[in-house]
Amino acid sequence: MGKALIAVGTFLSICFLIFGGVVYLTRQEDRYAVDAQLSEHLTRAVAEAEPRGEDVDLRNLADFDFDRVLIYDPGTPRSAVSKVLGFEFKGDLRYTAESSEIFVFTNRGKFVRFADYRGRGSFAGLPRPIAYLSANAAVFKVHDLVASPG
Repeated sequence: MGKALIAVGTFLSICFLIFGGVVYLTRQEDRYAVDAQLSEHLTRAVAEAEPRGEDVDLRNLADFDFDRVLIYDPGTPRSAVSKVLGFEFKGDLRYTAESSEIFVFTNRGKFVRFADYRGRGSFAGLPRPIAYLSANAAVFKVHDLVASPG
C-alpha cells in the first residue's frame, strides 16, 4: 500500500512539474489586455452622441487619470506606437477585425490603459496612422457617426 502511494505521489509531482514548465515557457510577460468596459463605453458614447447633441469627451469616459491619449489604426506596427509613446507598448489586442481605432491612455509618460473602438462609425481629422492628443484635446464632435476632434 505504501509503495502505491509513493508511486502516485511521484507521478503527480512529475505532472505538476511538467504543467508548471509548460505554463512558464508559454507565458507572455507583461502584456496588457484591452479594457473591454472602456471600449464598450467609448463605442456607445460615439453612437449616442449625435442624437443627444453631446460631444464625446474621453475625460468623462475614463474613470482614471490620464494626461495624453494616443490613437492609432489596428494595422500600425507596435514598434511605431512604442516610438511615439517613448516606451515599449505591450498592449495585446486579440480581435482587431472589429476595431477601427485603438486608444492608449498615458499619465506622466507611463501606460495607464488601452481600449479599442468597436462601432460602425469612424474617426476623422486625426493624423494617420498615429495621433497623440492631450487630455484636454480628446473631445470629439460626432456627425453621421464620424467623430472629429472638436
